[in-house]
Amino acid sequence: MNKNLLRKIDLLAPFEHGLINQYKRQDVFRCTHETHAHFNSTVSVYHVLKEKKCYPGGCFYFRWKCHKLNKGEQCPRKYKHVGRDCSQCRHFYDIKVIKKPEIMLAQNDFRQFQYDLKAFETWLAGKVDRLVEFSGCINSVKPRYSLREGARRPRVVLEGFLLNFLEGSINARLVRDFIYVPISLGHQKRFHFAKGDCLQGRGFFAVVRGTFIVNLIRGIELESRGLACFWNESRALVAQKTGAILRRQADKCYACDKGILLENKGEAGAFLKLRRRMFCLEGIKDPEWCSYPLQKVLDYAACPLDADLSGG
Repeated sequence: MNKNLLRKIDLLAPFEHGLINQYKRQDVFRCTHETHAHFNSTVSVYHVLKEKKCYPGGCFYFRWKCHKLNKGEQCPRKYKHVGRDCSQCRHFYDIKVIKKPEIMLAQNDFRQFQYDLKAFETWLAGKVDRLVEFSGCINSVKPRYSLREGARRPRVVLEGFLLNFLEGSINARLVRDFIYVPISLGHQKRFHFAKGDCLQGRGFFAVVRGTFIVNLIRGIELESRGLACFWNESRALVAQKTGAILRRQADKCYACDKGILLENKGEAGAFLKLRRRMFCLEGIKDPEWCSYPLQKVLDYAACPLDADLSGG
């Protein structure tokens, strides 16, 4: 048999029971960098290998210090914390901190991961930026907002809707991982997509920050319907006004059906402190005071159907 064909068959072996998005795995690396403290130091493969490229060399940053503040003494400029204005002060110094991702897998498991990653990226190379056929059953439908953050007050802008699939198929290959399909307001007005709808269609496959996305969908065929309740433009515009931008991202907001991750697109000349922000459709500004999960349980106990319809 041809050697190239044998190699291709060998690389496809990990997909026998369905393809997993290796970029989104969080069981491979762990990083104790301060920025990951809110996520229990868990990081994705994509973040380590593609975005930061910090394995195996690691990354470094400088921690600012002050001789006076360290001793509990008062700053001559009355500052309470070390900042950018302190760099010319004789009491200022910095410490170079080096962080290296830790491998959480056993040696044999990590070797298997490297093999699976190679096979995965070989599969990706033939799909990215190309027209593919996809199918699946919708897990959720949410408004697709973006954030315009600059010198003025932040503005949340409705750009359409986002279909989420827990699993699906790409060119008849089973994908046991999340697939996202952004749609326009016109698409939602025509098809009334809702949770549980099963469909197939075509679109251009992309990987954005390690996430599978099918853009510019066409040729949609609905195979079966799910819930009767669906998002529409007017309902999304109301949520746009009543929702709240969170100051920080919390784990439970990611898993919540009322949490939406906003892409911070900024305004002309604006400096972006955060690339993405969390938006709560319930209008709750602090996750610590959120009672929505409890309310959802109570609603389901009172009327399961109404609870399902309110879940969007």
